[in-house]
Amino acid sequence: MAWPAASSETLQWNHWRSYPGAVLPDIDGLEVADALPLALVGEVGAAQQSIVEFDALFARELGGMAIETVDTVLVRSEAASSSQIEHLTVSSKQLALAEFGASRSGNAHLVHANAVAMADALGDDAPLDTALADRMQAELLGETGLHLGIRNEPVWIGTTGSTPVGADYVAPHHTRVAASLQDLWRFLDRPTSLPLAQIAVGHAQFENIHPYVDGNGRVGRALVHRYLRRAGLTSAVTVPISAGLLANPGGYVAALTALRGGDPAPIVGEFTRATRDAAAIGRELVADLRDLRKSWDDRLTVRVDSVAWRIADALIGRPAINGRVAAERFGVTPAAARTAILALVEAGILRQASTGSRNRVWVAEEVTAAYDRIAVLIGRRKPY
Repeated sequence: MAWPAASSETLQWNHWRSYPGAVLPDIDGLEVADALPLALVGEVGAAQQSIVEFDALFARELGGMAIETVDTVLVRSEAASSSQIEHLTVSSKQLALAEFGASRSGNAHLVHANAVAMADALGDDAPLDTALADRMQAELLGETGLHLGIRNEPVWIGTTGSTPVGADYVAPHHTRVAASLQDLWRFLDRPTSLPLAQIAVGHAQFENIHPYVDGNGRVGRALVHRYLRRAGLTSAVTVPISAGLLANPGGYVAALTALRGGDPAPIVGEFTRATRDAAAIGRELVADLRDLRKSWDDRLTVRVDSVAWRIADALIGRPAINGRVAAERFGVTPAAARTAILALVEAGILRQASTGSRNRVWVAEEVTAAYDRIAVLIGRRKPY
């Protein structure tokens, strides 16, 4: 089955110059597998199995810890990777501090917003629809969001920021966006034997629609994880697919273009490769964190019923803590929380990362270092 290609229409700019705007085809009712080479269909199936196996490994190795949301362990890595595609680099330590408003990095606060949006995408049973995407965009952009909601102006790639004339790609006219999104949600809602291929194409379609002035990439990648959870490929973990995509950003962009030309194989191939890489990266991170947590058993010498042990478990997924949050999260008095934190400091597990008496924050730097080692491994950024 041939996949439909995008067409174009002539649009006016300032009433005296024209430019071609994309007109994307409807894809509801199409089966991606029918448009793929048989060899690629087999690779997609194997990649899907790698997700299932990694999800089971994560639940087995780390799922028993007292972490509020077990997949925060990889939500942070995936949020940072997804944001890096948008050129927002940040160390894992600064990302941890951003949760408490203690980071001096503006990028850290933006990436933290990305993590919140990803957690929201996984946190309820809301359907994939425009309302969910809008909510995620608002959370992603946070206080920096100057263009929230579906756009009512042209957006384009290439040329200058002042005119779409001569641009490499001009997204569909804003009057077409709502209908294109509705078609996309119906496409993603249909049952399929290859959900990974379906979300790859759906993600590319979303990026080609470019429904927002800002935040399209991060929203689109967060939606991938909501779909994978709904499709049953994951239940306990966020697979760091954006980390895998970063290994070949040029191929990712080229694949978006290829879909507009009527060829879904490149974007499906990119997602397949990224998924395999993500599962391998995730397994290595899980092993690092598991071994690190076990090493703390010999260093932390408090009673077995001490809240310090519960905090230690939680630090694997959320490596920063302060006294107020510890008291609220674990249901203990402020004095007990301070005592537990001091025990973790004495064991070399926590180190104070902010000064002052009003908002002291401690960080498990061995955990953030583990995240950064993985970041260097996948080439996401230079080591900090």
